[in-house]
Amino acid sequence: MTHPLLARLRDAARQNAVAGVVLQTLTLALLLGYWRWAPVHDMLEHLLRLKLAWGAGYSFLAGALFAGLLPRLVLRLKKPGGRRFAVEVAFACAFWGWRSVEVDLFYRLQAHWFGADAHWGTVLAKTAVDQLIYSPLWAVPEIALAFEWKEAGFSWRATRRRLDGEFFATRLPAAMLGNAMVWLPAVIAIYVLPSALQLPVSNLVGSFWVLLMIVLLQRND
Repeated sequence: MTHPLLARLRDAARQNAVAGVVLQTLTLALLLGYWRWAPVHDMLEHLLRLKLAWGAGYSFLAGALFAGLLPRLVLRLKKPGGRRFAVEVAFACAFWGWRSVEVDLFYRLQAHWFGADAHWGTVLAKTAVDQLIYSPLWAVPEIALAFEWKEAGFSWRATRRRLDGEFFATRLPAAMLGNAMVWLPAVIAIYVLPSALQLPVSNLVGSFWVLLMIVLLQRND
């Protein structure tokens, strides 16, 4: 019999395999295009200027759009008539907008700690802190808790009941592994880019990542 954790990872990978390949390819294409192809370079430079001009406002709006609104619209197309669609969209836009601001602050801290260059040692140090400390100890648990709170009708009492054995033994570990599957190759590419471009590219990858998290954190019942 397949272990529930392995079964959840298998199902999530099956449902999101094509999207995952597309997003990883997109990340690599953006990286190569920025250095090698003028149209992509110009587009990303435009995003860079927007990011510098709007600051935290850009971070929030980009997160709300790419990680909040777009994944919910994709799920709406796959399952029309889902319950509480307006509530789901409002929560997703608010939460992922904030998450984008938080990630922007984290990238800024990484640049302060290790520098803003693309030297392999700098990229390796940022990737290690990102994937071994920030993501498993803060980012994924924060997201998982927010998902449970939303599914519990925004009740903390009901949320505590949802933090059961299955959550800690299956859903949370699966989310951590799924996070690493998507972000380990992506962050290496992201940290090679100029600092002001790291968040815009991260937001693009985030659209797929949110879809994956929804699958991995879903209760079996």
